[in-house]
Amino acid sequence: KPAELFSGGGHDATATFDKGNPNLGIEAAQSLELGLRRAKGPFRFEATAYITKFKGFVYRRLTGNTCDDAGNCSTPGAELNEAVYSQSDATFRGAEFQSQWDLLPLGGGMFGVENQFDVVRATFSDGSNVPRIPPARLGGGVYWRDANWLARVRLLHAFAQNDIAAVAETTTPAYDDLRAEVSYTWKAVNPRRDQLSEVTLGINGTNLLNRDIRNSASYSKDEVLMPGLGVRLFASVRY
Repeated sequence: KPAELFSGGGHDATATFDKGNPNLGIEAAQSLELGLRRAKGPFRFEATAYITKFKGFVYRRLTGNTCDDAGNCSTPGAELNEAVYSQSDATFRGAEFQSQWDLLPLGGGMFGVENQFDVVRATFSDGSNVPRIPPARLGGGVYWRDANWLARVRLLHAFAQNDIAAVAETTTPAYDDLRAEVSYTWKAVNPRRDQLSEVTLGINGTNLLNRDIRNSASYSKDEVLMPGLGVRLFASVRY
């Protein structure tokens, strides 16, 4: 990408001074993915495992130096972290699983449980860690739904991320994210193309425990938290 090749300036959003590398080669990858899915019936699930081997993986690497707005990276304590686009062979290995199980009829609808799990491990050819990789996550919850209503409560636990780059990257603590949602969906019967076919209105809450959550993939995670407790109304319309 042009940014990877020709960057040469400050990036306020990430608090980095990015330096491109015009000598980067083409990134290539070989992948193997195995999956199993069941989309119908009272127990629905999707499971995937994969491995990807990159030849010349392109990434942005912190050097441990700090820079001022003019690009002077020899002054300790400057505001911007020096980030250099680099390239190395890397291997990504991961797995994902999610399921829903309709347990029993309740109040004219169906009560069930759901869960999810995902993990990725990424290393360079020398065994060192690829920077800014998300942690393993495990979650679950309960739901109730009928033809129109959906109510669900879910708790997602993200494990601590300690597999970090050797230079200028910090570990990220574990956290719990409790979420809840209630929505109503109206669907038209045999609508024309110029008519509404589906409308959904709802309310959802995120980080209901108001925990301190840090995004392990963010350059500014040590200074900026993810949003705290939040509630929002939402709507979607389809024709």
